[in-house]
Amino acid sequence: MWQQLEPLLRMGRGKYRVHYTRYSGDGTNIAAKLRADGAELIVGVGGDGTLQEIVNGIDLKKNIFGIIPAGTGNGFRRSLKIPGNAVKALEGISKWEPRQIDLGMINGYYFLNVVGFGLDAAVAKQACVDSRILRGYPAYVGAFLTKLARFNSFSLTVQCDDAIMHEENTLLAVISNGCYYGGQLCVAPQARLDDGRLNLSIIRETKYLQTIALVVRAFFRKHLSHGAVNTAPATELEIKAAENIPVHIDGEIKGSLPAKIKVCPGVLTILAPPPVEAAVQTGVETQPAALINRTEGGRPFPAWRSDHFR
Repeated sequence: MWQQLEPLLRMGRGKYRVHYTRYSGDGTNIAAKLRADGAELIVGVGGDGTLQEIVNGIDLKKNIFGIIPAGTGNGFRRSLKIPGNAVKALEGISKWEPRQIDLGMINGYYFLNVVGFGLDAAVAKQACVDSRILRGYPAYVGAFLTKLARFNSFSLTVQCDDAIMHEENTLLAVISNGCYYGGQLCVAPQARLDDGRLNLSIIRETKYLQTIALVVRAFFRKHLSHGAVNTAPATELEIKAAENIPVHIDGEIKGSLPAKIKVCPGVLTILAPPPVEAAVQTGVETQPAALINRTEGGRPFPAWRSDHFR
């Protein structure tokens, strides 16, 4: 991918420097250093996990964020209608106006797209392993089929704003800011990144083939009416389980329950296509920028810093 992007950057009118992540959490450290150095536009290249690391290091009051998708599922970019093609995404960064979108926060840590518990987290962990062989949608399908046959349901208690929900036979629970994750899976079709709320989805345990059929329905946005699915909008949630249930944040395993979650309305400024209801799309002004790229296959991907990027 970098072989495609670097010539385009060299053709631009500004200078750039290379940065890259070296280990888990390094995106946060690099972003914090870049903001201290005065970068205004910070662009991440990677999947949702890499991008949320970067967001946790930027200055939300001063920095503008941009993304070039290069991960396994890339659900966040789908919710924003950002092209999956890296070159088109790079070109879009020079054209799109900044937008204000929501972030979620779990136990003091920002997330971009979704957090999940139970089977969801087990699948996310397995998909990261499988991504060395399979990418995108196939990686998640393979992980799902493998883990579903072995996963045991669990008891979950959720305080959702002023209501308390309890489910004895929970298969998975997802808190969504965006509507897509795990490739093209539309877990929360009603979710919007700028509506000031999150969306809770709890899936109860069903038979193996019934669960597979339910997931297929989710690809076509037809799952919400299924009897095993409970959904609710929320601004604040507290989630507990009697067992040690793992948690994934934007596809990265990070700890376990309990969790306190809330929406942070309109705190992230991002370069992205306008919302569907917006009729006009215009360009952005030239501004200082820094791009952070992920590590792939144990080798560092480069990243750029530019004083004039267009």
